[in-house]
Amino acid sequence: MHEKIRYTRKDLKSPDEFITTFGRVVAWGKGNRLLVLGSGLALAALVALVLGTRAYFQWKENKAARELWPFLNQAGELMQAPYNADPATVAALEKTLQARIDAYPDTRATVYARYYMGGLAFLRGDYDLSIKQYRAALAGGKDPGVMKYLLREGLARSLEAKGDYTGAAAAYRDAAAIGEADMKAQSRLGEARTLDLAGKKAEAVALYNQVLRESPESRWRELIRIRLAQMGG
Repeated sequence: MHEKIRYTRKDLKSPDEFITTFGRVVAWGKGNRLLVLGSGLALAALVALVLGTRAYFQWKENKAARELWPFLNQAGELMQAPYNADPATVAALEKTLQARIDAYPDTRATVYARYYMGGLAFLRGDYDLSIKQYRAALAGGKDPGVMKYLLREGLARSLEAKGDYTGAAAAYRDAAAIGEADMKAQSRLGEARTLDLAGKKAEAVALYNQVLRESPESRWRELIRIRLAQMGG
């Protein structure tokens, strides 16, 4: 049998502690209404600022993409058939892309624009400008997806074309570090090639052999074997 709990008259009159505390809070709020409202408005303003900033940057990204994309498509077509490109058309396109880059310097679309600008400059033989564009795109920190690899590979090719073989080897190494499968093998071949051109034959031979070991079915395997035979490795 459960023991009955007996309440005294005093117990029944005693207010609940929670209710008393809550009542005090409500009373304080009524007496300090302006302060409560001000704090609430300040918090709401902070949240609105954060959301508004995010919305603005997203709007800016979308606007930059809409304006740049038609010109990026045009640049891609020119790079696929560079020998048929009209120099005046290329110059006009580069001017347009640069204007958009200046207008939207910190957007992802600008990273793509700089990539194509670097490619167009490379095709014209302006390797210094090509290197500058690739490095600027990498410095922005907004190189999305596969662009992380393509920018490093483009930089490496531009440095190689300029004759900076040591710099090119380092850039190819950076590209290989983030490339996947076939891309990694391609960049390592570039590194090996430029190491050889820089007079570091032993390092080049070791890297060619490493590519063969790690990617025995690589589409470049016959080319690698021929090069190793030529180098006596």
